[in-house]
Amino acid sequence: MNLIEQYSQLIRKYFANLATKEEQEQMLGLMNDPTFLQAWSKVWREQSYPIHPGRYPDPKQMLENILSDPRVERQGTMGRQAVFYKKWWQIAAVLFALCGAVLWTYHNFQSDDVTKDELTSTLPVVPGSEKAMIILENGKSIDLSLIKGDTVLDQGAYLITKNSQGEISYSLKDGSSSADKIVYNTIVTPKGGEYNLKMADGSLVLLNAGSKIKYPVRFDAATRAVELEGEAYFEIAKMQVRGKRIPFIVKSGAQTLEVLGTHFNIKSFGDHIVTTLVEGKVKLSFADAGLNAQVLAPNDQVIFNHRRASVQKEQVDPFYSLAWKNGNFAFDNASIHSVMDEVARWYDVDIKYEDQLGGQHFSGTISRYENIDKLLKTISFAGGVHFERKGRRIHVLK
Repeated sequence: MNLIEQYSQLIRKYFANLATKEEQEQMLGLMNDPTFLQAWSKVWREQSYPIHPGRYPDPKQMLENILSDPRVERQGTMGRQAVFYKKWWQIAAVLFALCGAVLWTYHNFQSDDVTKDELTSTLPVVPGSEKAMIILENGKSIDLSLIKGDTVLDQGAYLITKNSQGEISYSLKDGSSSADKIVYNTIVTPKGGEYNLKMADGSLVLLNAGSKIKYPVRFDAATRAVELEGEAYFEIAKMQVRGKRIPFIVKSGAQTLEVLGTHFNIKSFGDHIVTTLVEGKVKLSFADAGLNAQVLAPNDQVIFNHRRASVQKEQVDPFYSLAWKNGNFAFDNASIHSVMDEVARWYDVDIKYEDQLGGQHFSGTISRYENIDKLLKTISFAGGVHFERKGRRIHVLK
């Protein structure tokens, strides 16, 4: 693990309330370290947490939070008390500096692409990994990368378990009633992240990079419904209540999918929602009343363009749609724009097209864990394009 990643992990731990007293003091010692500030910028840039664009950190509030932080024991004597306040004013200075770095970074990222590229050019471009946040009903966030395997998080009426393989699952505590209020959680994967979730009914969800799913921690007796943005593969468990089979519903923007028990993939980025059925049967309906509902059989794929209000259905080989969950990129005569969109999400890089590209297509299978430069060479060889990489920015040329 390089130094920037070590510092990034330290910063994430602080905001997740998992940093020890020693780690907080380590932050104090790093207040003038440019590598530490670069790590802060990295955390800010790559993830939608702990701070969101447009919701700037308030230095005054952050200072008050630090001074009231129960994780540091206040000393009893006046001399030690003075040391305490001196130390925490120094730590406050750290956070003020960090706030400044964040705001500077945000504004420069918005207005000066060269500055952004220079700032991140020293960071290695690596494949994605298991990274995600859980956002609880009360708005609290849990960084799953900081939670060790075989850990149980007690959330009152229910338990969240992270097993040794990194999968998240839910279970109700004894005594919890089905009449209790339905509570929703959300899992968010950043660019370069993915995560596996097992819901309370036993259904499995594999969430791809740059995606979000909102789901109840338990399902009621009438229906099972989740909301998806981005891409996920589902293996839906069958559920019965008093002999009645309970449908499972996935809402993706203007599209609603309904199943009883099946395996399928939904990819929802931009104007298109691509649904690919592996086994079982699903029904798709659309918010536009002029579009007919679609019933899918195995190997059917429906491409819904909600901007154009159009639906296209065809039989496909699901291998290409499911390759990502098996650790590969796989394309069948895909446009170079489609290929590079996948690369951008997984490697967390920016793509710039220097020339007008339209007829370049790519077919083939590549590991998602390949070195970025080797990956680009493979695509260049087979796709009729060339690449120039400058840090985290990839220029696509004829």
